[in-house]
Amino acid sequence: MSAPRLVAEFTSAEDFLGVHQREILKGGLLIRGASLPAAAALGACVVVVSVAGQAPVEAPAQLAAAIPGVGVAVMFPSPPGALLALAERLRAAPQPAPSEVEEESGAGPEPEGDVPPAPAHNPLMSARLAALSVTEKMQLALSGDREARAYLLRDTNKVLHVYVLRNPRLGLDEVIYAAKLPSLSPEALKVIAEHREWGVNTTICTALARNPRTPVPLVLKLLPRVPMQELRVIAKGQGRAPIVQAARKLVLNEH
Repeated sequence: MSAPRLVAEFTSAEDFLGVHQREILKGGLLIRGASLPAAAALGACVVVVSVAGQAPVEAPAQLAAAIPGVGVAVMFPSPPGALLALAERLRAAPQPAPSEVEEESGAGPEPEGDVPPAPAHNPLMSARLAALSVTEKMQLALSGDREARAYLLRDTNKVLHVYVLRNPRLGLDEVIYAAKLPSLSPEALKVIAEHREWGVNTTICTALARNPRTPVPLVLKLLPRVPMQELRVIAKGQGRAPIVQAARKLVLNEH
């Protein structure tokens, strides 16, 4: 049976170069919107990268995880030369001026709630993680203990955040902790919001609603699950306008 082919499409050179810097150079790639058959085994695959205006480029990879509603994560056992060459060509090419109108990124003021503290510094854990490759960190995220999970949820490689959420040993208190982190990746916040249990937990919904990195459409879906006391706080705050307005409407309808 031939290796599955997964297509990663990018609408611009800037889009690809950003993902190249954040993910590919660190050994992995989350192919957003991709899916695998239910019985598919995690083995070798081929990643086809398509950038607008460029010929598609292929690179061998290893399937790491299928994340329902998000995409498929892959790892590169060795540096993907074809993708590195594509990035070099795109950097050398003249780039169009950025648009004056930028898409809503989800960034905003700091959350009104408390940001959870970082895990207690452990020199041994820091040294252990520093010695790991990205592939090894992905594996640790899927199977590591509580301390490792706490560190990896704050890792600057945001690809790892979704892997931590797939760890079967993850506790509800850790999910609440993750939902409050303004540094958590939007993909990981989406996984939490759309989980059948986490997404109906009022504490988690409140944390996600108050997290400035949670995409606005997700927050608007979650607001009806937020307790009225918390809705009033959001409605009186200085957060993103669509969320504040929606919270005010829910508060007014309560009366």
